[in-house]
Amino acid sequence: MGDIPRPQDNWNEYRWEQEIRRDERRISCYYRELPACLDLPGEEDMIFSSLLSQPDLVPIGGNADSLRVWHSESEEEDDDEFDAGTPARTGSEIIDQLDRLAVEWNVLSVTRLRADFELPGLGISCAYGKLLARTADFINLDDKDDRALKLSLGKRALSDLNELTGELERLGREQRSIKVQALLHVEMLSHVRERLLDQLQRIREQQ
Repeated sequence: MGDIPRPQDNWNEYRWEQEIRRDERRISCYYRELPACLDLPGEEDMIFSSLLSQPDLVPIGGNADSLRVWHSESEEEDDDEFDAGTPARTGSEIIDQLDRLAVEWNVLSVTRLRADFELPGLGISCAYGKLLARTADFINLDDKDDRALKLSLGKRALSDLNELTGELERLGREQRSIKVQALLHVEMLSHVRERLLDQLQRIREQQ
């Protein structure tokens, strides 16, 4: 028996991008609701009910079970993200470079940032984490599977990178003692941007 067709099988990259944006809003809403529901009986049911009350956040399926599947699949993907026996994907060096930059930023923020810039510095650390996760999703997805999804993930990674660059430039202006280091991160991210663009071009040329 063949696989049951999914609605997503016919999505183009633009439809996938809409769903990725919706996924980001779901995650944001989930963590906004979490503190109020933490450790209460039926914690997840309360959060999912809040998500279901907002139609633009409901994934395909439109019920609490579909939200639980979305949540559990995200956790499973995180657990299985790395496998030592899996050959490196084309472009995996981009992930390694971002990982090094994120570590360097974390060290810089701990040792050099003024106390009044602690929150923006933490925001940049989180932005690096988001970019790393998005780029890993993009690189690790097989070119032959969900090509449209891969293209949309690559474009979202570029968008995340641009936001991170803006935050680094802004903080470098506000605390001039780290301006050189912040601009060095911006320069290194420009190389990452070029590599991501190369990957997107390669995928498009495979049509």
